[in-house]
Amino acid sequence: AAAAAAVVAAEALLRGDLAAAALDAQSQERLVLLTQSCVGPASGRAQRPPTPSRDELWARALSLLPPRVAVPPHRLSVLLWQAVRYQQLHCLHHDASHPCGLGLHAYEAPPLLQDYSCEAPPLPTRCIARLREHTDEVWLAAASHNGRCIASSSRDRSVLFWEEGDTLLAFRVAHALHGHTEPCSCIAWSWDDKYVLTGSADRTVRLWAAPPGPAGREEGSSGAPLRTMAKHRDAVTGVAWLRDSHHFVSAGFDKCIFLWDIHGADLYRWEVPSRIQDLSLTHDGARMLVVGSDRGVKVIDIQARRELSSLPESDAVTSVCASSLREEVLVNVAHQVAGSRPGPSIRLWDLAARRVVQRYLGHCQARFVVRSCFGGPREEFVCSGSEDGQVYIWHRHYGSLLQVLHGHSATVNSVCWSQSRAWLISTSDDRIRRTLHE
Repeated sequence: AAAAAAVVAAEALLRGDLAAAALDAQSQERLVLLTQSCVGPASGRAQRPPTPSRDELWARALSLLPPRVAVPPHRLSVLLWQAVRYQQLHCLHHDASHPCGLGLHAYEAPPLLQDYSCEAPPLPTRCIARLREHTDEVWLAAASHNGRCIASSSRDRSVLFWEEGDTLLAFRVAHALHGHTEPCSCIAWSWDDKYVLTGSADRTVRLWAAPPGPAGREEGSSGAPLRTMAKHRDAVTGVAWLRDSHHFVSAGFDKCIFLWDIHGADLYRWEVPSRIQDLSLTHDGARMLVVGSDRGVKVIDIQARRELSSLPESDAVTSVCASSLREEVLVNVAHQVAGSRPGPSIRLWDLAARRVVQRYLGHCQARFVVRSCFGGPREEFVCSGSEDGQVYIWHRHYGSLLQVLHGHSATVNSVCWSQSRAWLISTSDDRIRRTLHE
C-alpha cells in the first residue's frame, strides 16, 4: 500500500508540477515508467522489487531520458579537467610534454582548490665568469654532456678546454689543443664524453681524446689528435656524433658529407648540390639536418643512406640546432623576406608535423652567422646570440621574449646550454667567453 501511494504521488508530481516547467509529454511517460520500474507495481499485492545497483539504475534512467536532459557519465570530471586544461594553456611556464606546476609528480592529479600554476624555471641572469684566455674572436663553445668541461674555439686557431678550479665558480684552462692551421668552426663532444671532434677551414677533421679527469691522463691527452681526417676539399663547417659514440659525420663547403668511424675510416659519402653551412643530428641520431647555401633544410636518413623530404624553408638559412629531447629543430634566418615582418628570425620546426610551430623575433643578425640553442631543464627556452652584443631568451612554446642579457661589447656569435650544470655559455667577438647562471 505504501509503495502504491508513493507511485501515485510521484506520478501526480511529474504530471502536475514538473511537466509544464521541464518535460514534454514523451519524457513524462518515460519517467513514469522509470518510477514504476524502480518502486514496484501500483496495483495488486505489494512486492519488494530487487534492488538494482547505482550503475544499473543510472543506465536505465539515461535510456528513458532525452539527450538534452540526460547528464553523460563522468560529466563533472570532464568539466573540471577542461577547466584545468584552460588554465594550463594560459600558464606561461607550462610544458605540455611534461607534468609540472605546484610540485606535481607524473602520477598526481592537479588540485581543485586552487588555480593551476607552474613554477617558473630559473633564467640565467647572473654572470659567474668571464674567460679571457683567447687572443682573438671567440666563435664557438660546446659543453660536455656531464658538465665537467667546456670547449671553446677562436679565430686564434686554438681550442681550449675549461674546467672549474679548486674554488667555487673559478675556471681554469685544463687543456689547449693546437694543430689546426686555420680557425676551428665546429666542435662536438661524443655522447660518452670520451672524444671531441673539431672541424676547421684548413679542410681537416680532427679527433681528440677528452681532457683527463682526476684518475689520470688518457691516450691523446698530450695535445696531439688521435686521428686527422683530410678528405674534404674545402673548409669543414659541421661535425656531429651518432649516439653510439663510435661514428660521426662531417660536412663542408665542398658539398660533401662523410660518415666516419673513430678509427678514421670513411664509411660513406653524400654529395649535395650546394655548399654546406651547418648540420645537426636529431635527438635519436637517425637523421641529419643539413643547411646548404640554397634555401631549405635537407633531411638525410643515415641508416638508409638516402635523402628524405626537405623542410621547405622560404628564406636562406644560416644555422640549425636540433632538440635533444623532441622532434624539433631551430632554424636561424638572417633575412626574412617571405614573412610579414622583415629582418632576422629563428623558426621552430616540428619535424613530425613538418611545419613551423613558433617564431622568435627581436635579435639582430645581418652580416654574420649567429647560432641559437635550446635551454632549460626541459628545453623550455630558446637562446640566441645577436649582433648587438646581447643574448636573447624566449619561451619555447609561446615565443615571448623573457630576458635580454647584456655584457658583451661585440657580436655574440653563439650560445650553448649545459644541461647538467644549468649554465648558459656565450661567445663573442670581444674575445670573452661568459658563463651565466640563474
